[in-house]
Formats: sequence, C-alpha cells, structure tokens
Amino acid sequence: MADMNITIENAGGCKRVIKAEVPAEIIKTKLADGFRDLNKQVQLPGFRRGKTPREVLEKRFGREIADDVRQTLADEALKSAIDKHALQLLGQAELIGTPEIESGKPSTFTLEVEVRPEFELPEYKGLEIERPAVKIADHEINAYLRDAQIRKGKLNAQAPETAAAKGHFVTADVHINVGEETIFHRHGGLLEVGVPFIAGLELPQGGGALVGLKAGDHKDIPVKLPADFMQEAYRSKDATITLDITQVMAFEGPTLEEVAKDEGFENVDAFRKEATDAIRRDKDAEIDQLVEDKLAEIVTQKAQVELPEKFSKSKAVELLQQQAYRLYQHGAGEEEVKKFLDSNKEAGLDRTKEQLKRAFVVDAIARKERLVVTEDELNRHVAELAAQIGRPLDEVYQTFKQRNMLPGIREELRTRKVLKLLRQKAKYKQA
Repeated sequence: MADMNITIENAGGCKRVIKAEVPAEIIKTKLADGFRDLNKQVQLPGFRRGKTPREVLEKRFGREIADDVRQTLADEALKSAIDKHALQLLGQAELIGTPEIESGKPSTFTLEVEVRPEFELPEYKGLEIERPAVKIADHEINAYLRDAQIRKGKLNAQAPETAAAKGHFVTADVHINVGEETIFHRHGGLLEVGVPFIAGLELPQGGGALVGLKAGDHKDIPVKLPADFMQEAYRSKDATITLDITQVMAFEGPTLEEVAKDEGFENVDAFRKEATDAIRRDKDAEIDQLVEDKLAEIVTQKAQVELPEKFSKSKAVELLQQQAYRLYQHGAGEEEVKKFLDSNKEAGLDRTKEQLKRAFVVDAIARKERLVVTEDELNRHVAELAAQIGRPLDEVYQTFKQRNMLPGIREELRTRKVLKLLRQKAKYKQA
C-alpha cells in the first residue's frame, strides 16, 4: 500500500503548514476497516450481528464513519510529519477545511501547527552584574534569637480589649504597598511590640508604632524603602505598611540564657554567632536567586525570539483562568472575577509572552550545554520534598507520578541548573 506524501511549508515565524496527500487505496482500506468494526458492534432490525450489508451501514452511519476516518488520517499525517521532519510542536494542530473521504478517491489534508522557535542565543557567559553585599542588622539577629525563645515557650492570647504594650506580641495581616501594587503580604504575621522594624523595614515611629493597638485595629504606616532594597524596581520608593491586628499575646517561657544553654551553646554570645551565620547563609541564598533571575532577564532581553502567537494566547487564557479560579476560592463574586478577566487580558498576554520567551531561552541554553536531570537527582529532590512534608517517600513519588507532575519537577530542576550556570559564569561588581 502506498504511503502518504508529507510536505512541510514554512508559513513564517513559528507557523508550519503540513500537507498530506492520501492515496485512494489508504482511504478505501480505512473505510472498509471502519465499517467492518461497526458491523461487529451494531445489530439493526432484520439483520444478525455482523451480517448487515455495507450499503445499509453506509446509509445509517456513513457520515460518522467518514468523520472517524478523517480524524484518524489527520492524526497519522501529524505523527508522520513529526517523525520525519523532527517537528517540535507547541499546542494543538488545526485541520484546515474538511478533506473529502470517499472510497476510491484520494484526498489532501492540510494542518496548521506552531513549532518551538529557532533563534540565535546571545552571549550568556561572563555577563557583568552587581551583587548586593550581605548586610546583617542587630534587629535581625535579635529576631532570630527571639523566635528560638518563642519556640521553647508559649504565647498566651490576651483579652480582646487589651492594648498592646512593649514586650507583647501581636498577630496581624501585613501588606506592603507601593501605590496600588502589593509587593509583600503575610497572613497572620507575628510582630513584637517595641521592635522598630517590620519585614526588615525601619519604622519612622520607632518602637512605639504598635503600642496601644488592639485586636481588630487597622493601621497604615508610611515608610521609605531603602536604596539597597532587595527588589531593585522599588528602591527608594515611598511605600505603606498596612496592619490589621487580629490578636494581642504575651510571652511565657525561658530566658534567652536558658534557651542558649538548652541549644548547646556556652552562652548567648555563642548563640548570637550561630544566628549570624544562619542569617548570612539565608541571605546568600536569597541574593543568589535574585542574581540568577536578573541574569536570566538580561539574556532573555538580548535574545531575538519570534513567539508562537496562537500558543501564547492560549497559554495566557489558561493562566488567567487559573488566577480567576483562585479568586473564586477566596470568595470573590462573579462581577469581581469578570472585571479581573476583562482588565487583565492584554497585560496577561504580555506577561505570558515574557514567561514563554524566558522559558525558550533557558531551554536553548540547557540544550547547548547538554544539561540534564538524572533519575538520581530527581529521586533525591522528591525525597527532600517528602521529608519536608513528613510523608513516606513512596507515597509522595506515586502521587507525583499519578498526577503527571514528575516531568514538571524535572523541568524545574533543569531550569535551576541553567540559572546556576549563569550565576557561576557571571562577572561581579560589588554593590
């Protein structure tokens, strides 16, 4: 039997047009197979199962069988094109028109697809970047030690009418806003009354900012973000810390000296040194991530990538729908969700294109550098996740496998390898 004749036309950008010329013999065979299988499944009045004449079946089911054959041939044409021409498809193929399906006649199938973009990678090694210096303030060390002290003791809820005093703690919903944009949010954040810092930001009112607040109170605190703020886009900008107090609490427990001894330190000074080292490790890791993101942004901006339009739009819709679903989960009404969707269509598409471009660039670097994630690396990562959530490794692995999450985890680990490579090969200038 003759094969399909497959040709690929470059329609510009990421679009490709697949043309498949299907010989009459293939269509005849597919139709015969379709009616034979149908004959085994149906029993029409006046005929035994499997003995219905084909012309009777054609009158009753001809259109359905032709549709099935058309879809089968379209799928086979697509698979043949992918195999023979090494196409890397994005999204779904679109069958153009309705190819004729008639026994004894050839047909031509036309499918439009989008493929992964091809582009030249810009230089991505030796990029010059500023690396912020690690700075550790006394209030951060004190907070670390205080957290250790709280873990050894307990916080007792006070009566709702209790006004917060120095030494008390409050729980609060904390937002940091720059204009209309929220750049930080913590639900149920624990704050110590008398400490002149919230989320690392120094308060103009000093340690008295929380004094006198009660459960149910709301307070706005204007602040100036520092010139070395971790998120570069917001440095030196005016911001507002908004607090919604939910509870006032008093600490009951051991002294800091007792906690230091219990943790195996000779004295509080030794405990402070360990706290300083731990904070430095955390900040180094945070700076590494910021540097990696900035380097990826630099390479992505330099790359000339023509993005697949249909795939970008479908991804943007998918992401917007996910965000809308989360709004529903948090109690948003129909009108609020509709307003969100309408106002974010264009911005959502722009964000999606930025994310896709970065993903294509990262993938291209991984391919060029031959970066792969081994089974051992994947298994170690899953084991770490299982340990973090306190569940058996086999159970977690099977859950990820059943939900088809392992490919996504593998891709995330490969992305981390690319970002680490960019950071290790960068040239640094100290901030």
